[in-house]
Amino acid sequence: MASSSSHGLVLPCLAVECSCCRPNTTFISAAEKKLVAAAAGLPSELLDVKATVCPTPLGWILVRESVSGSTYLVDPQSRQDKIPLPPLTGIDDDVLMDCNCLLSDQPSAQAAAGCVVLLVEPQDTVIWYHHIGSGGGGGEWTRHEYDIGVQGDKYGFTEKIHIVPIAACRGKFYFNSFFTEISVLEFCGPAGSPRFSSIRLAGGAPGDWGRGAFHVFLLESDGELYMVRLKTTLGSQSSPASSSSSSPSPLQVGVYKMDFSERRWCRADDLGDRAFFVAPFYFGASCVAGGKYGIQKNCVYSIRYLGDESFTVSNVEDGTSYVHSIHGAETSPDSILRTLWMLPTDQKP
Repeated sequence: MASSSSHGLVLPCLAVECSCCRPNTTFISAAEKKLVAAAAGLPSELLDVKATVCPTPLGWILVRESVSGSTYLVDPQSRQDKIPLPPLTGIDDDVLMDCNCLLSDQPSAQAAAGCVVLLVEPQDTVIWYHHIGSGGGGGEWTRHEYDIGVQGDKYGFTEKIHIVPIAACRGKFYFNSFFTEISVLEFCGPAGSPRFSSIRLAGGAPGDWGRGAFHVFLLESDGELYMVRLKTTLGSQSSPASSSSSSPSPLQVGVYKMDFSERRWCRADDLGDRAFFVAPFYFGASCVAGGKYGIQKNCVYSIRYLGDESFTVSNVEDGTSYVHSIHGAETSPDSILRTLWMLPTDQKP
């Protein structure tokens, strides 16, 4: 049975924001794979079209009210649990809604003062950060334009390197992982300023990595850093799902765990009784499987693209993938603004 708070919200769930109906957000239970009537129980900020929200992998959701500019973190399962933040100004709603939002640690009452809230812009080489409580960096948001090099192709085209994908793990932020190197962002010194570095990795790509185009995500799970690779098999097609809510998917999923002692990525066929959730733009998270949350262990729940009206559940043990259509959702791909995962902040089984 999926987890339900006293006011009825079922998590983890898929939130589909669209422009064609009111309320403008539809919720689909990841465990039950069907629409859920959770709107009445959600904090009003998550339903209000006059607020911009950004989910984090730790379940907390960043909210900025459009009229007042009031900014805070909210627990989607609680009307009372809010962590106030300074007003976030200088960034447009259209940019904010596509930012990757991460927390360096769980912002509990004991650890909130050491938590960094990080926003990574999708198009520009810009990050925003704030130290919750009395930590370094003062009481305001800091905008930082980074320069971590350029990349180019054989035709002479060059562009600045962006921070994608990225994940928070053990108080640091890891990003842009290759099999020879992974980049690190941490906030150091009395002012809590950003510092960039990199870790040289041993070995090359695993033999099962393959060729072609992939979607790659980084995420933290139970204190460990993981990389998820999504690839659609060429020449394969999903079976029609008109008579059923699910059908086989051609999606291939690979999961790799970082071994910091050996400095290498290792294939992971066991997620430790957890499930992973990935979505645009480079969102990656982990959740306890089974028990009160009801999701399948050792599976990756994925949304492939922005207007997707389905999600795929891939089992990393047996290699099977099934796509689950969102039947009953009165939406069309053209009207979908975002599809995003909402997770519980309480990760206890």
